[in-house]
Amino acid sequence: MTAGLAAAAFLASGPLGVNIAVVGLLVAASVAVAAGRPSLDLVLFGLPALALTLMPALYDAQWVHAVDLVGAWLLASVAVAGPTLVAPVAPPWALRRVAVVIPAVPTGSTQIARGLVIGLVLLVPFAALFASADTAFAQLGRSTPVPSASSVLVRTSLFAVVLLASLGLCLALQRSPRQLRLVRPHSLGVVEWAIPLTLLVALFLGFVAVQVTVLFGGRHHVLETAGLTYAEYARHGFWQLIAAATLTLAVVAGAVATARPQRARDVLLLRVLLGSLCVLTLVIVASALHRLRVYEDVFGLTRARLAAETMAWALGGLFCLVIAAGAVVAIHRQLARVALGLAALGLLAFTLSNPDQRIAQRNVERWRGTGKLDVSYLQGLSADAVPALAALPEPMRSKVLRPIGARLAAGEPGSSANRSRDHARALLAESPPESPADAGAPGPPG
Repeated sequence: MTAGLAAAAFLASGPLGVNIAVVGLLVAASVAVAAGRPSLDLVLFGLPALALTLMPALYDAQWVHAVDLVGAWLLASVAVAGPTLVAPVAPPWALRRVAVVIPAVPTGSTQIARGLVIGLVLLVPFAALFASADTAFAQLGRSTPVPSASSVLVRTSLFAVVLLASLGLCLALQRSPRQLRLVRPHSLGVVEWAIPLTLLVALFLGFVAVQVTVLFGGRHHVLETAGLTYAEYARHGFWQLIAAATLTLAVVAGAVATARPQRARDVLLLRVLLGSLCVLTLVIVASALHRLRVYEDVFGLTRARLAAETMAWALGGLFCLVIAAGAVVAIHRQLARVALGLAALGLLAFTLSNPDQRIAQRNVERWRGTGKLDVSYLQGLSADAVPALAALPEPMRSKVLRPIGARLAAGEPGSSANRSRDHARALLAESPPESPADAGAPGPPG
C-alpha cells in the first residue's frame, strides 16, 4: 500500500529520479517482510533488481531507465518464484502442458530420409538469412522520448500497478511454485539429428569463410564486387546475422531436447556438432559486431547502434555460456541461474557505463578525427552527455548545449532529484552556452 501511494504521489509529478528509487525500496521492503527468511534466489536476483531501480537517481537517460525497470521487474519475479521455465509474469493459459509429438524412431533408409528433410527445413531459413546479409539494408530506428503524464488517471494507474506488483511478489512467496510437468518429446535417432546438424555446420563453415575473407581483410574485394563503399557493405545484414545467431540457440535447445545418443561415440558426436555450431556462431556474431563498428566509425555512434552493439555482445556471451555448459556439469545444472545472474550484472554494467556520455564521447572523438559532427542528434541527448559535450570548442559547444540547457532550466520537483542533472546544471552555470547567433562551426584541431 505504501509503495503504491508513493508511486501515485511522486512518479507522475516529474521525471524519474529519487522518486522511483524510493518506490523500489518500499517494494523491496514489503517483499522482504513477506519472505521472512530470505531464500538464495531472493538475494541473488532481488539485490540486482533493487540496484536497477536506483539507477534513475544517478543517470538521466530515459531510454536506459525503461530497460532497467523492465529488467528489475523480471528479476524480481524470478527472485520470488525461482528461475522456472515459465516466469510468473506469463499469462495463465501459458501454463498448460505442451507436447511435441514425433512418431516413433524408424530405422534404415527412412531415418536418412527424415534426417535429410529435417536438415532441409533447418537450412532454408539460415541460408535465406545469410544470403540477405550481404544485400539487405538493416534499418536502425531512433528512440523516441516517452511523454510525461500528470493526470489523475495516470496517478491512479501508477498506484494500481505498483500496488498489484508488490502484492503479487509478496503472495508469490506465500505459496510453493507449482512445477511444470514437462512432456519430453519423442527422441530422434542418431542419423536423424546428425544429418541436420552436419548440414548446418557445413553451411556455417561456408558463410564464416566468406566473412573472414571479405570483412576481416577484403576491403578491395568488397569495393570491386559489391559496388558499395566498405561502410555501406558493413551495415548490410547486421540484423540478419543476429537473427541467425538467435535461431541457432533454438536449434541447439531442440537438439538437446530431442537427440538421444545411445553410445559414448554418439554423445561425443553430438557435443562436437553442437560445439562447432556454437563456435561458428560466435564468429558470425563477431562479424555482425565488426560490421556495426565499421559503420559507427564512418557515421557516428547513436543510441540505437549502441543498443544493437550491446545486444550482440550479450548474445556472444550467451553462446560462451552454452559452450561452457556443455563442458562443465556444474554450470549445466545451474544454467538458468547463471545466465540470469550474468544478465543482471551485464545490465547493471551497461547502465553504470553511462551510455549517453559514451555516445557523446565517441562522437566528439570522431569529430576530432574527421571534422564531422551530427549536432542535431547530440542536442537530443540527456544531461548525462553534458560533461563530454562541454569539451567541444566554441561556438560548437554552445550550439550543442543550448537546447540541453533549456530543458534543464525548466527545473523539477525535489522528488525527481537526479545526480546527473544536478551535475550538468552546475557545469552549465559555471560556463553557460553563448547566446549570440550560431557561427560557422570550426574544423577539428590541427
